[in-house]
Amino acid sequence: MRERALAPFRAALDAAIWAARIEWGWDRAPEYALSQDFAVRMLSRRSERHGAVRLLTDARRARTLESRHPDAARDQLWAGAAVVAASARSARDLEDLAALLIAASRLDAGDGAVPRRLAPVVALLGDTERAVALARGVRTDVAIELAYVARAAASIGDSRADEIVTDALVQIGAPGAHGDGGAGAAAIDAGVAATAVVPAGSAAPDAPVGALLRTAQAVAGTALYLSPESALARAGQARALIERAFAAPPGPTSVEGLRSRQFRSAREHEQVLAATTYATIAVACAQAGDHRGAVAAARDARTQLAAVADAAHRAVGLADTAARLAVRTAECSRWSALVLDSVAGDAAVDALATTDDVAALAAIARLLAGGAERDGDNAEPPAVADLEHATLAAGRALDRIAADDAIPPRGALLSAARVVSPDAPLAVRAARGTFERARTAHHASSLERRTRARGEAVALAEAAAVFDAAGVEATARAAAHAARDAVSRVPAAARARPLAEVAAVLLGARDADVRAVAEAAAREERTGTIGRWDAAAPALLVAAVLRIERRERSPAQREILDTGILDLRRGEHAPSLTMLADLAARHGDAACAAELVEHALRAAHVRDPLRRERALAAVRDASTVLAEVTRDATVAGRPGGDAADNAAPAALSIDDTARAWLHVGYPIAGLRALAAAHPGVAERIAAAIRRDLEV
Repeated sequence: MRERALAPFRAALDAAIWAARIEWGWDRAPEYALSQDFAVRMLSRRSERHGAVRLLTDARRARTLESRHPDAARDQLWAGAAVVAASARSARDLEDLAALLIAASRLDAGDGAVPRRLAPVVALLGDTERAVALARGVRTDVAIELAYVARAAASIGDSRADEIVTDALVQIGAPGAHGDGGAGAAAIDAGVAATAVVPAGSAAPDAPVGALLRTAQAVAGTALYLSPESALARAGQARALIERAFAAPPGPTSVEGLRSRQFRSAREHEQVLAATTYATIAVACAQAGDHRGAVAAARDARTQLAAVADAAHRAVGLADTAARLAVRTAECSRWSALVLDSVAGDAAVDALATTDDVAALAAIARLLAGGAERDGDNAEPPAVADLEHATLAAGRALDRIAADDAIPPRGALLSAARVVSPDAPLAVRAARGTFERARTAHHASSLERRTRARGEAVALAEAAAVFDAAGVEATARAAAHAARDAVSRVPAAARARPLAEVAAVLLGARDADVRAVAEAAAREERTGTIGRWDAAAPALLVAAVLRIERRERSPAQREILDTGILDLRRGEHAPSLTMLADLAARHGDAACAAELVEHALRAAHVRDPLRRERALAAVRDASTVLAEVTRDATVAGRPGGDAADNAAPAALSIDDTARAWLHVGYPIAGLRALAAAHPGVAERIAAAIRRDLEV
């Protein structure tokens, strides 16, 4: 009686919702009409299920929801599908379930390009097949992306890495890509120019220098994990790509060239990239037992760096080369290791003698200490730390910071302090000097005070982090509060990133009061900024939390992680989500990395190509089975088609089929079994899936 009494009111409510959709538009519809609870309650009553499915699959309602909260419409569709699956009793229930799942898959559909460096993250997570499919979906530089996928796959021991390298070399037009390993290995073994392998003028005209060098870097990195014979072949091909890049006359400006000009000069950046790749080739040759090839590649790395004019850039390149030459595995012979150690030591000494720049010295110290964080563009195995030269570089950087009147460059104080140990007297003295200068800085005008406040805030935060690590709690708290005060002098429209920078430095502090300052800054970054949204701000905060061990994260830090990812999804900033996925994967947080990969794909409006291929295959399989079932039914004289839809066979119940569909995540998984169980409804669902795949 209660249900019958409430039915007219529910009908009136349904009518009001559809009137809202037609007359007002979903933007002005009542909030309850957009809520998940309302739709789920409708679905739970079988008499209202058809209206609920129509409500959830309304495209305009979905767009309104997506504009307010990323994935809200998709989550509602999945929740609705779960309700239908739990109570499925008829073929009509299966059709409703298919409608909900297909609508959810349409929300994932798009024509965007796969973000660069996302495919290697998928390979690191162990799904090489999907990684290759994604790599082919980048808009440019497919060869580079495939090469990075190969390196990631090789690092986890996937045997398909060598095959993927071959594919990358074919894409970039490298001669000998199909296994001319003997010529490549011989070229390295003799220490001669790779023009002996690749004649001048054979380069493909559409391969820019940056693409050749990046591909060479990834191919050389892959060689570190291959068998000796394959490693020598790949090392020779990487060398050939480097020589091809510098033998060809300068071509038109490429994306890689534009990016590299953000540093010193495009050509100098390319020289350093070539040198570090030669260092990786040297280690690959040493592991493969080719001593002469290792020595030749190490010398080429030093020769390449000699052409870099900027002293600071050359010094950092020397340190990076030295760090890569120090990569060791059990395969290296003692003689090869001694030679590479000698070259690495000479490079480290030259790096220290080349520059007095504070930022360069701090970078040198970090590289030689083996603490440089590698990313998707620059990943190598952990290096054997050269603590002697790293400590010298860090000490010189800290001496300069303590003696100079200027605020140190961003990151220099903290990097150098971590090398010598933050509680070392030298680190504390440099932090104290930075604290005093930044706190009492005098400015000639209010404009100067506002423009310099950001740098002072970060310097104060780094000083606070050093004091916190050294156990000087009172001074650490004072420096943290001073950093927060300095940020308040930055104009409100530009305050988001300085707040995030301060919070990112202090989030890992041991002292609770210092962490509280960081958490307050993170909350203000999200809720208090009024200027243009800056994707770098939430990305900095999420990266800082990802560097903290999962079990050590506080509830406030977990909230910062979740809200930062949500902001990046709302802003559809796929590059930042890709960078964070790579960071999570390299810090061993596979679950978070997989989640960030999915966020990046949705933010880039990319339909997963592998899922689409599997969907098409499943539809074809279902059609084949459907034809067989129909033929068997005709032979046996049984009624087929819709007349048999409501008959639940003993082998597979409707409820089991619905649950299987929901569990797999796409409506065609299990379609073959459905075709065998319910031919008529399976054909209608397959037709709907074909329409979905054509969108």
